[in-house]
Amino acid sequence: MPFSRTRTGCFTCREDGYKCDEQKPFCGRCTRLSKTCKGYGVRLKWQTPQSTPKSKASKSKRQQRNRSNDKTITAPLAPLAPLTPLTPTTPSMPFSESQSPIIKLDPSCIVPNDVSPINRYLLNHWSTTLSTMVSMVSAPKNPFLIHLTPMISHSTALRSVLCSIAASHLAILRHEDSLQTLATRYRLVGVSSLRRTIQTDNPELSLATILMLQVSDRLFTMDSGVDHLSGAKAIINQGDLVVRNSSSASFLLSLCSYHDILASVSRGKSPVFEFDGKFPMEGMESMNELTSVLQLVGQISRMRDQENDDLDARGREIEEILNALDKSDDAIGDVGHTVQAYKHAAFIYLYRVWHNQGAPHPRALKHAKSCLDHLSIVPVTSSLVSAQVWPLWTAGCESIDSDQRKFVRDRVEAMYEARHLPSLRRIEQDIEEVWKIKDEQRNLIGVDNVDCIKVILRNRQREADLT
Repeated sequence: MPFSRTRTGCFTCREDGYKCDEQKPFCGRCTRLSKTCKGYGVRLKWQTPQSTPKSKASKSKRQQRNRSNDKTITAPLAPLAPLTPLTPTTPSMPFSESQSPIIKLDPSCIVPNDVSPINRYLLNHWSTTLSTMVSMVSAPKNPFLIHLTPMISHSTALRSVLCSIAASHLAILRHEDSLQTLATRYRLVGVSSLRRTIQTDNPELSLATILMLQVSDRLFTMDSGVDHLSGAKAIINQGDLVVRNSSSASFLLSLCSYHDILASVSRGKSPVFEFDGKFPMEGMESMNELTSVLQLVGQISRMRDQENDDLDARGREIEEILNALDKSDDAIGDVGHTVQAYKHAAFIYLYRVWHNQGAPHPRALKHAKSCLDHLSIVPVTSSLVSAQVWPLWTAGCESIDSDQRKFVRDRVEAMYEARHLPSLRRIEQDIEEVWKIKDEQRNLIGVDNVDCIKVILRNRQREADLT
């Protein structure tokens, strides 16, 4: 029986000339034939003012030109394809079209075959460089690659956000403002796609996209004004991710917990979630000790909402737990030293929230020194350094010894030279700001009751970048 043509089927069936059953998120025909289902809805195209058609004739010519270059310009899985190296506004690329075969993604990074060369270039930078900077685990066990890589081919939103992060980083490495403009455009496409698909996509895809927007904000854009963690909470509650027994869900929930707890420190508020350490950091069982300390950090943040009697009782309880975690400072390997650094930073944070007590109190100075000593043993090239910003910040802000402060300055500088992440430059500036204010108060009244988090919130009008 003949059927009337519609405009609501998936793009794959429409291009093949077959009727689509319009199942979501992937249609039945594409699933049966193992085809890449290109989805539904509107194809996004970036258009510069100069390309706006002025007449029907020019519009007709432009449509013919687009049809002849359909694979490279209007690929539905690459919304930013119009910004290919063929356009004058695109940043210079380290290759020409004739050289494009040399662009090879890391074997673990699987993307659709029809994405544009610039998309492949950016995703390659993500998989080979940036993913190693945001993870505490080196390849081949890097969970960002293990869990996000299979999602790239199924989510335009996630793919666009990863391209945006890569473009932002390359803009710094290559000193090209045009790459930052490209990063902004990719981000807009990612957010737009997320809004369209958030109700129909697998909740893991949506959560992964939201969390990578959170990572992007922390590393590159400071404060976008968007509360990604509240959005993540809505996805988790609606998608029943907590009860899912999958490694990817565990990884995403642990990543959400990590950012939520450290955001609670930088905001001076309670965490949004309370996972109780069920999901180890980055979904790795080897990170259980670090997860236990981080969980206590979240509990310390919750103390800010408690009354005096409850506050004192909870403070004593957490102090006992921290003491029981490890009665010695002996540590083995980068993980062991990072765990110890977190433990001493947690002590500093506890006494600040509990008693508003910091340097020059002997306890604060003792834990600051121990924390920095453990951090100094971990080489700056270690993957664990990606998790050391918070303890470095916490101990660094309480340091009054000139040698310790020199170590903090040198360490942050070395971390930046190894990673070139703008958040590290902001951390460096924030610590210097805290030192200046704390020194002035000690010189004036002999004591220090300056909360470093509140200093940044008040003076910088933003949170400290602790992740």
